[in-house]
Amino acid sequence: MNNTFKVLTLCSSVALLLGTAQVAHAHAGFKDPITEGSVPTWNAVKIGHGCATNASGEGAVGTKQKDVIAISALFPNPTDIKDVIFRGSKGTVATVGAETVLQDFSAHLVGSTSTVASTIAITPVTQGNMFVNTTNIWDNTNKIRGFQSWAGPTPFKGPALLESVLKFNPADGTTTTTGLAPFGISAIQFKPDSCAKKLVIRPAVADWCLSGSKNNTDASRVDVWIGSKTTLFNDDAVMPSAGSTPIFWPSLTVNRDLALNPLPGTKGFNPLKIATNNGVIDRTVAGWEVTPSSGTAPAVTSTKVSCTDATDYDTIYIEPSNADIDKYLPIPKDAFPKGSNGVIYWPTKSANF
Repeated sequence: MNNTFKVLTLCSSVALLLGTAQVAHAHAGFKDPITEGSVPTWNAVKIGHGCATNASGEGAVGTKQKDVIAISALFPNPTDIKDVIFRGSKGTVATVGAETVLQDFSAHLVGSTSTVASTIAITPVTQGNMFVNTTNIWDNTNKIRGFQSWAGPTPFKGPALLESVLKFNPADGTTTTTGLAPFGISAIQFKPDSCAKKLVIRPAVADWCLSGSKNNTDASRVDVWIGSKTTLFNDDAVMPSAGSTPIFWPSLTVNRDLALNPLPGTKGFNPLKIATNNGVIDRTVAGWEVTPSSGTAPAVTSTKVSCTDATDYDTIYIEPSNADIDKYLPIPKDAFPKGSNGVIYWPTKSANF
């Protein structure tokens, strides 16, 4: 067995499998868009339908789908810029994955520099998760890059789920509720002199529906939601985006607060600064303040007084590198992950995978 095939075997052998397990249904997305701010918020990966071969259409009416027994989600939030891909688009909606590649987000996001990718922090939430087991994905710098959640041998017995899961209805092609795998995300802020109106975060998500080596060729074993193939994830049958137009990549959108952080060349309003210029934030003139002045240092000023589609990026995108997807998205079966608590639900000695 070659190494690639062996890793795929481990990926789909998340032994979640003994007895009755809680399951879900899978088109991966996110619960809500986010508005930039100064406090963390919570969100969730949404699972809308189960796994099926892409030969007949992933969510087509009448397609027989398998229940999801595990999920892994990897976010593009490393510290090192080499571990992510930065993109930007100007004015028009670009083809997914074909946007202009940028060197970094130092001109756009607070905390991003020429060497630091972003300050985005992810905190998996175990309470209310649709699966009983959740563990963090840690990278080699001890930063949490995402999470993996999987079912256990008995139904989840704890706090009520945030949303219940109903089976996909082939009669009308709908799923009336979705399963949620929640997480916390740190506050994200746009730099005042950036022209970006939104950040699109593109995590890599995999919904696992079958386990064990016997299912390694089953096209319904997993749905891998990423925008392009990698060395490890290269099977069209399990990649709903393969060959599709447009490409689907799960996206979490962070919108700029255009009232408190207006674009260059526009005005906003901060109700907390009524005493100063009636709260109006005016960026239509040269020399507006980027940061407030202190008693000893003058404010940093910007001479940028307008944004144009021809020269400025109004949407920026960030996605994990292919190498990181291959390294962190699979769920290993060989040992109980570090940082997890509770019973070991998958076999680690007797099973042959």
